[in-house]
Formats: sequence, structure tokens, C-alpha cells
Amino acid sequence: MSSPAPKSPEQSDKSRKYDRQIRLWGEHGQALLESSTICLLNATALGCEVLKSLVLPGIGGFTIVDGSIVTEDDLGINFFLDASSVGQSKARACMQLLEELNTDVNGDFVDESVDWVLTNRPAFFDTFDVVIASNLNEKALRGLSERLWEANIPFIYCRSLGFFGSIRLQIKEHCVIESHPDNRQYDLRLEHPFPALQKHLMNTEVTSKVPWLLVLNKFFQIWKEKNNGHVPTNYKQKMQLRELIRAAMTADEENYEEAIKAVNTSLGRGQVPSSIKTIFDDNACTNLNKQSSPFWIITKAMKEFVENDNNGLLPLPGVLPDMTADTEPYIKLQNMYRQQALHDADNVYRKCQKYLKELSLPEDTISEKTVRLFCREASGLAVIRGTKISDENAKSSNIFSFEIQGTLAEHYVALRAYERFVSECGNVPGECYVENDVKELKTVASKMLSDWGVHATISDDLIHEICRYGGSEIHSISAFIGGCVAQEVIKIVTKQYIPIDNTFIYNAITSETATFKL
Repeated sequence: MSSPAPKSPEQSDKSRKYDRQIRLWGEHGQALLESSTICLLNATALGCEVLKSLVLPGIGGFTIVDGSIVTEDDLGINFFLDASSVGQSKARACMQLLEELNTDVNGDFVDESVDWVLTNRPAFFDTFDVVIASNLNEKALRGLSERLWEANIPFIYCRSLGFFGSIRLQIKEHCVIESHPDNRQYDLRLEHPFPALQKHLMNTEVTSKVPWLLVLNKFFQIWKEKNNGHVPTNYKQKMQLRELIRAAMTADEENYEEAIKAVNTSLGRGQVPSSIKTIFDDNACTNLNKQSSPFWIITKAMKEFVENDNNGLLPLPGVLPDMTADTEPYIKLQNMYRQQALHDADNVYRKCQKYLKELSLPEDTISEKTVRLFCREASGLAVIRGTKISDENAKSSNIFSFEIQGTLAEHYVALRAYERFVSECGNVPGECYVENDVKELKTVASKMLSDWGVHATISDDLIHEICRYGGSEIHSISAFIGGCVAQEVIKIVTKQYIPIDNTFIYNAITSETATFKL
């Protein structure tokens, strides 16, 4: 009878509460989430859905800014309002009900309009990690965009109008260490084994009890000898290597089967991919200064390590996949990779300390733990540099580098035209007279495209559909867009996963989505 599995250490109440999400972004990601503060401008159904999806996983706190009062019309679309809320401050009512979702989260509200806060308290936004807004007119959107860009605060503007929704992310620079690629590949360095691995591979007999890595290496070396020292790179060559392993099998050896399956994914790792070369060549990496973030300092240290100390290879991640083998040889191999990874990370850390000293920055600006994480994730680093929403209003500035006719980019233009209509006409298109407003909205959209230098027109059906909604939200659409926005906020706050860059459009009529950069 097999012995029972050892009991896991007792979890704290908080760890149990957030266990499933901690599996996604780790304890360090959860800590960043719990220390974050979010500002929501306008307590629309969409805005409240965003906050719901942030309060439940445990953000530190949120503040709602909204100067309006609750009307009966709000009750049909916003689940965070009830009949007793009618006539009360919308910001207060939504804040109270959202707070009930999670006692760990602190809520606050400001019972003033966005325009008033921008005019009278522009520094109000400086304490927030992310600002989210919905249902703004173009003037307020432009002013908010300028203010938050100047303060270097990430800004997400989202819309939910009828069956359409959109998300626009404004962020100056966002650096991601843990990008969590969909198909993570293990870097095993069989083509360039480090000394300890080389010695182990040469001195260990290949049997049915050793990890498949040793099996693969044995036949990899045989294949190289037959091919003048070349490495299998294409499909045909890798098939030959597979057949070489299969021909040597005498029974159902699992480690041989695993080696055959691993041929495609275990070779060709460790080289610097083009995306990382671009980051290495970035001006922020080449020319460090006192304002340089730890990300760029570590990147420069790693670049120096790769070019001068590691034969052009990235630091070893030190992570092995599961392998069918006896415990002792697998643990031995695992420790070997782990020790080499620590050695590489220590080398990078020493270079970081050198740069910190040159820049007269404190030694504790960068920790060893951070450098180890950085080296482990080196192949997936990402840097996003965004654009300012207010720049979209610049004349003769074509924000589209592609054809918009018949694409969801057309919906983005229509939604922007809707906001300009509200600013210029003082009412929502379709609120009273649909047919009259269709002509006016068409004129506004055409002028906007002309100002941008875009030679295109918006379809009459789309303009009519926008007016037909009369500014109304549909809760299911708001819930979907709200969940997407919350996901982007979590990416920004935890500095994990890669956010959209920078515009997302949803058409619920056709169930289509699109992402593009403006």
C-alpha cells in the first residue's frame, strides 16, 4: 500500500481565500495587488463591473469619483444600486455595495464631477496606481489624458454603448518580467552544456532509469557525429534524430519515449531572441542614468553578462520539466541546473551592483531575489511604450496605419465621434430624435476622419445603430468589457502578463473582437 502524501503546510486564511489566483501570479503578485489603489471616474454599470472584478481578488483600495445622483433609470442596468439608492449620491451608493464584496478592500468616494476635479484638484490623481474612466465627453477625456500622461499614471478609458464596447490603454512605458508565454519552452542547453552538465553527461550510463535528458543527449551526440558536427534544425533532421532514438529501444522504456517527444522543444534554446535584442539595443538600456528603473539596470547588467561572460547565451533559467526516472538521478540533475542558474544570476547581480555604484544609487535598489527572477524569465521580457489618447485629436495625424473600412476600427471611430457629438451638441445622440442625430453624427464622424487625414467613411448602418442606442448600456456587455478591463488592470499592477497594446474593440452583434495599436 502506498504511503499517504505529506500534509502541506497550514495556509493562512488569506492564502486560502486567494489560493486560485495566487497560482496565476504568485504571492509577490498578490502582494502588489493588495497594495494597489484604483480610481474609477463615473459609476456607470461598466465602471462598477470593473471594480467588482478588482475588489473580489483583493486590491488594496478604490475611490469612485461621480457627482451625479441615482435615478430610476440606473437601477435597470447597474447591479450595484437598489431602489433605496434613488436620489442618493451614486458614488457613495456604489462604493458601499462594492465594499461588501470583500472586507479586505477599502472603498472611498468623491461626490464631484470629473470636470470639477480636473479643474480644482488636478493633483488628486497622483496617488493612484491606475485610473479608469468611462462615459466621458471628448473635452474631459482630452484633459484627463494630458494630466495622467504628465503624471505618468496608467489610464484606461472604456466604453459600453449598446452592443458595442471598447478599451483604450494609455501608458508611457510598461516593463514586464513575467510575461507567462502560452507555450513555455525549457532551456536545457544540450548544444552548449555548462561544465558540470558536460561532465555529468559524459560520465553517466544511459539506462531506462535515468531522466530522458540523458537519453536525448546520447543520440543527439551520435547524430552530430554523423552530420559533421551540425545540429538538427529543421523538421526532417529532427525526424531523423527521433528515428535514431526509436531504433535503439528494446522495450517500452518511458524515458526513451519522452526523449522522442522532447526533440522538437528541447533544442535551440538559450540564444538571445530578436525581441530581447531589441530591448538590449534600447536607448534606456544603453544610456543609464539616476532615473533609470531597476528593470533597465538589470537589463544592462544581463546584456554585459551575455556578451562578455556567457558566449552570447542568456542566463540559465534552471528549471527542468518533469521526467520519468529514479528519484536520485533526477534530483541530482535538477540541483545541477539550479546551481548553474544561481551562479549566472549572481554574476548578473554583481554587475547590477557595479552600475548602482556608478549611478550613486543605494545598493538595496535591486535585490538578489529580483535578479534571480529576472534571469529565470529572461527570454520572455517585454517592454510596451504607449501613446497619448489626447494625441488622437491632432489634425493631420493619421492614427491608423491600416485600412479601417469594414473593420472594427470603424467602430472605434464611431464611438469617438459619439463623444465629440456629446461635447459639441450637449446631448447624447439618439436621446430624443434619432433620425436628426444620425445626420449630425455622420457629419461629426466625417470631420473627425478628415482632421486625422483618413480617407474613409463610416457606414450609415453603424451611425444609425449608435444613435438607436441613445447612450444606453446593456448590462451583459458592460459585464464582459468590465471583466476585460479588470484583467488589464491586474496585468499592470502585478507587472505580469502582457497588456493590450493599446486598443480593444468588441462587437456583440457579430461576436467579434479586435486589438490594434493607435
